[in-house]
Amino acid sequence: QAKDSIIGGLQEQLVRLRKSHTAQMTILLIGSTCNGKSALGNFLLDPSEEHIICKNPTFPVATSAAPKTKEVTVASKDGLIVIDTPGLNQGECEDFVHMIAIVKKLNELQSISACILCVKFDSKIDKQYKSTVEYYKRLLPQLFENNVLVVFTNYCTDERSRYYRMRQKIDEDAIVKNALCEVSKGLVYEPGYFLIDTMPFGEQTRLEHEETRWCILDCITEQLESVDLHKSLKVAKTAAVKKINEQEIEKAKGEIIGYKEAIRSANSGMKNPFHQIQTDKLYLLSIDERISSLNAKLRCLDSDDLETSLVWSLDEKWKWFKTQSKEFEVASEWPIADYSWWDNGKITEKDLNKKAYSISVKVKGRFMRGLHAMLTIKVEKRHKYQAEIEKVSRELKALKENATTASNRIENQKKAHQSLAAEIAKYEHYIKEREATIEKAEKDSMTILEAEEMLEKLHLA
Repeated sequence: QAKDSIIGGLQEQLVRLRKSHTAQMTILLIGSTCNGKSALGNFLLDPSEEHIICKNPTFPVATSAAPKTKEVTVASKDGLIVIDTPGLNQGECEDFVHMIAIVKKLNELQSISACILCVKFDSKIDKQYKSTVEYYKRLLPQLFENNVLVVFTNYCTDERSRYYRMRQKIDEDAIVKNALCEVSKGLVYEPGYFLIDTMPFGEQTRLEHEETRWCILDCITEQLESVDLHKSLKVAKTAAVKKINEQEIEKAKGEIIGYKEAIRSANSGMKNPFHQIQTDKLYLLSIDERISSLNAKLRCLDSDDLETSLVWSLDEKWKWFKTQSKEFEVASEWPIADYSWWDNGKITEKDLNKKAYSISVKVKGRFMRGLHAMLTIKVEKRHKYQAEIEKVSRELKALKENATTASNRIENQKKAHQSLAAEIAKYEHYIKEREATIEKAEKDSMTILEAEEMLEKLHLA
């Protein structure tokens, strides 16, 4: 009895020591549907018969071929945290929903101590298994680099099961090797593995597999280092998502070609407005110079300055003294503003009568050898050059109308140029959007938001 008591005490101490090692340990369970993830999670948390065989275990266990785990579930006991996940072979949409949920849950955690890949011992290494392994490799590359264990579930060790495997000539080493081979692809190490029965029958068998449970936990504690998780884990893309992405890439590339062609066409169209604008600007410069010259001329002509318009002269000769009386009417083409008179003297009487368009002259006197006189008529310039002023004004009006037409044409061409430039900018923006779409589609993972948007496309597909 003393010996049994000592052994029992040592066993209790060992259990307490092992429990202290599992404190703050987080284990992620992954695998295909119906491969024993939930049952293993229950066994890791509490291997007692009361827990694993009761009606309400921590993680519900499937009793048929239909999967029981529908969502990511987290449970803990004595500091040990176990994350049970749905299988990833229930259909494209269902699997993708599960993937999003798994990533969301992992983003809530700080670290993962180990990732346990559950493989039912008597299951085949099929396409579903390979797809699950490949997906998690892309989702959690850090874990797969160092912290993966493969646990073969449903490995019964009672005499009947051993005899059955022997009769069926089941090669246990080959089964383990095939499963590990798929996991080891691309890794620099070969993951550790364990064989366990999470529903053991009989006390001896239960104790045997409970020891295997402790070996799993000891291995995680002593040989694996926790991997810190950043808070922005992304959802790895599945084959169905990549197929949709390929269609999006093809569509975006086609649209980019169309937009580039539209830009080339717009650039070609921009040359015409630009050329016309330059031509009209040069034309406006020439018009401005001509208008400036005509305005200066008009200022000179259309003024009240006086200018000689007519010089009338009298030049009569004779050889003796002679009393002479003369009358003249000197007419002007324009209204007379002023005049001046000159003669050679000896005029005794002189009468100059200025009218609007003429001047009447009466002279009388005794002249020797002749009469010489000169009348100079002056008019305002605007009257003298009225015809030319009207001509210049008409030319100015025509030039100003031409200038207005050219200016309007320049504005219209500028608007056309700006419209084409805006169109080019719009197409360039569209190209950048499509390039961003292609860049996003070519990535192997996506954000939670992008994944939820993609889920709608998967439903439509």
